[in-house]
Amino acid sequence: MARSLRDLRRKMKAIKATHQVTKAMELVAASKMRRAVSNAQKLRRYAFLAWQVLQKLADVNPELHPYLQKREPKKILAVLFTPDRGMCGNLNAQLLRTTTQYIQGLKKLPTFESVEFITVGRKGAQFLPRLNQKVVAAFPAFSSYPTFKDILPIARMATEGFLAGTYDAVSLIYPDFVSALVQESTVKVLLPFSQTDLKDMLLSLLPRKYRKETQEALHAEGVGEYVLEPSADAILQTILPQLTEMQVYEAILEAGASEHSARMVAMRAASDNATELLGDLTIIYNQTRQAKITSELAELSAAKAALK
Repeated sequence: MARSLRDLRRKMKAIKATHQVTKAMELVAASKMRRAVSNAQKLRRYAFLAWQVLQKLADVNPELHPYLQKREPKKILAVLFTPDRGMCGNLNAQLLRTTTQYIQGLKKLPTFESVEFITVGRKGAQFLPRLNQKVVAAFPAFSSYPTFKDILPIARMATEGFLAGTYDAVSLIYPDFVSALVQESTVKVLLPFSQTDLKDMLLSLLPRKYRKETQEALHAEGVGEYVLEPSADAILQTILPQLTEMQVYEAILEAGASEHSARMVAMRAASDNATELLGDLTIIYNQTRQAKITSELAELSAAKAALK
């Protein structure tokens, strides 16, 4: 009986310590989430409108810039955004499942030859070698308030590889923040902006909401000629790289907001489970202690009666 009480006290102490840790992690994640979500939501509308403009430019004037020209997807570069750590619910599992589906979809394309990855976050860098996929560069996850300068090395590796002809297409795989309870894995073609078989394939991987928005953007009616002054070349050489980098920046902001919100929800659930388990163990501990006291009283009464 004494051994049982000691075991129960030891378990209760361990659960209390775990509850303190999970509660602290929940509060830290909640604090980071507010700022990360605010940053992502501020940029989201601008990034989507910029992406629409680029799609329309590619439809009207594909010869104006290499980013707009149509290429058959043979050699592909994918940038995968994942957290550095776990303890964020099923976010990592969802991202890696989408990545696996993306690779399987690529293999079905008639022109596909190879795919290489840039990973942002330790989880992606650990997962891809298990699938025998080549990782050409690995960056840490910029989950603590990333700035525009942080994504420049990633964006330049992607754009320079595309311009040099090393890759025919560049894709982004990242978690899109919907709400504190919902984060959806999203796959988007970064380059080229023209319509290709790769974009058609990726529509099937998008969540229903974004699939509808993407289709509406790609098939928007009433697209006319753009008047570019002083010259199309001068404007596009400046604007297109910046808008492309903005798409990468949006992905990293969405990934940060998704990570913090998923971790906050997961730690809240863990804290609630610890509280519930601690309550159950407290009841069992009190019942066991009461049973021990009752047993000792019965033994004392029996001994007294025997002495009489």
